[in-house]
Amino acid sequence: MSCKKSADSVLEDTIVSTGVLSEKDSLHFEKKTKLFRSDGTLERAQIEKHGFHSKPFWYQIERINTPSQETFGIKEKSVFTSPQNNYSEEQIKAFKTAVYTSRFVLYQPHVFEDEKANISRLKDSVFFNQKCYQLQIVFDDNSNDVWKLFINKKSRLVQGYDLIHNGRKSLIHNEKMTQSKGLWVPSVRTSYMFDQDKAFVRAKYWYDYTDK
Repeated sequence: MSCKKSADSVLEDTIVSTGVLSEKDSLHFEKKTKLFRSDGTLERAQIEKHGFHSKPFWYQIERINTPSQETFGIKEKSVFTSPQNNYSEEQIKAFKTAVYTSRFVLYQPHVFEDEKANISRLKDSVFFNQKCYQLQIVFDDNSNDVWKLFINKKSRLVQGYDLIHNGRKSLIHNEKMTQSKGLWVPSVRTSYMFDQDKAFVRAKYWYDYTDK
């Protein structure tokens, strides 16, 4: 157990190393996703265009390889969608979840500054052969999610995380990072899920930032 640094100070150092998106800047990128079944066969491929601005908050997603060419997002707290489509309440809810999830994944470690986040259990760890600090994070929002965040000791960037959500465990590895608008962001990520304690690749993600 490492006692030299507190969990909060490691998170603060990581935010400094990652950089902060300025209020005048926004991120724009193409995201390619491939989802796999537990037997390794391809389930689905998806291409999206994303736009993100931190303050004031807006996030837009355009699904460019779907028949309906869905475009949706959130500005401040209001959901907006393609004007030519009449979406159901259930679809709007799904869009909202997709937006907040995308933002949460993209803007780490900043999202863990949330006042409802409880950070603890700092210790030394190894994650995909990289020496890391390991932080455990839970939220005071009535969820049962448990995050284990792995911070690369050398780069001070997020190497990945272990997440228990709705009783299911997944593992996400930031294989490659790049800089866009002065911010370190993932360019290649792999998500693993577990089937009877055996890990398999659930998804691969590629990010192409248009304005580095």
